[in-house]
Amino acid sequence: MTLTLVVPTYNEGENAVLLASAVCREMEKAGRLDYEILFIDDSTDRTPLLLESLSRENPVVRFIHRSGERGLGTAIVRGFSEARGSVIGVMDGDLQHPPSLVPAMMEQIKGGADLVLPSRFLPGGSDGGLTLPRKIVSLVARMMARILLSRVRPSSDPTGGVFMFRRGVIEGLRFDAGSWKILIEILVRGCYGRVVEIPYRFRARDLGTSKMSARAQADYLFHLLRLFVGTGPGKRTLPCQKEPFFERDLSLSADPSGPPH
Repeated sequence: MTLTLVVPTYNEGENAVLLASAVCREMEKAGRLDYEILFIDDSTDRTPLLLESLSRENPVVRFIHRSGERGLGTAIVRGFSEARGSVIGVMDGDLQHPPSLVPAMMEQIKGGADLVLPSRFLPGGSDGGLTLPRKIVSLVARMMARILLSRVRPSSDPTGGVFMFRRGVIEGLRFDAGSWKILIEILVRGCYGRVVEIPYRFRARDLGTSKMSARAQADYLFHLLRLFVGTGPGKRTLPCQKEPFFERDLSLSADPSGPPH
């Protein structure tokens, strides 16, 4: 197995089924069969029943339902520990990230990238799926991360929820998982060299409701501060000999929501 796509879900309902179907279509078009979709589910509605049925019908789908545990960051980290692939991707379960990004990111990994970061803020990308208040919150969040954390500054979209990396990037990394922005912790503490950013168009939700809250924003702020001062439970336990360098591939600019060229 080459890829595990980790998808955290919380009361997403049909979104999860639609996402799995769309990812499978995109991977089939790209001629890729070496993957699994791993849902880490904290839902209190009927989403677990839908995921259980989906996993029986589709052999590439697995799901883990957590009881008595909650939090997007910890769900993603649980997905990392359960992943079978040598490459790990993360994508939200709310259909705001185009499923065509999955084979597009895989192509970049195949081309030698350690870490692939889709960005709304490159030519050809768009954050049009956000309302004006959410755009402001997102801007402030990105600015704070760049001000506090030097390893985050080269990224144009460090608060994005979709990314992909080689498993070695997180080897020896014990996560803090104090907020839902695990990508920032990977950028700060991960072991990687080549990073490739590609554009994509963020889209509005079709179903369900946003999980953004004042508590989530506060958790993010405290997570940034812990990373800045080097406190908290997260740390590297193995040395890293790689030095990060960032590149941008704008070949998707003509159709960033479509399949890779």
